[in-house]
Amino acid sequence: MKDKRGWLIDPVLLALDAGISGGAVSCASIHVGEIRPGSMRRNHRHHTCNETFVVWGAKTVLRLENNAVTSGYSDVTVGADEVAVAASSSGSAHALLNIDSARSTFFLGCQDSVINYNASTTDFNVWHDL
Repeated sequence: MKDKRGWLIDPVLLALDAGISGGAVSCASIHVGEIRPGSMRRNHRHHTCNETFVVWGAKTVLRLENNAVTSGYSDVTVGADEVAVAASSSGSAHALLNIDSARSTFFLGCQDSVINYNASTTDFNVWHDL
């Protein structure tokens, strides 16, 4: 991702500068994607890596597993004019849901190890309401 000056932005450094802990410590694997209005990035958890996200472009719900709250997760709504940086530590579930009626959500996910989605190290459909 690039800032307004065209400089490359490192999601790990963004998170560290913002005081966000628990995310990737390096970018061994990177996922870039678009989520169209009304769609989502499938909810899942990685057991072997930490992940840092940068999310922008549309009104989006970012769900992160949080065992400190009764429901076991926290939902944060990112506005269409906002850029969010978030971290998901190894073993914590996460999901992105585009709730915008017109715009696409864009995201950059940086993992500190290479992920094999066909292995048992990633659980899918953690939450059944998404």
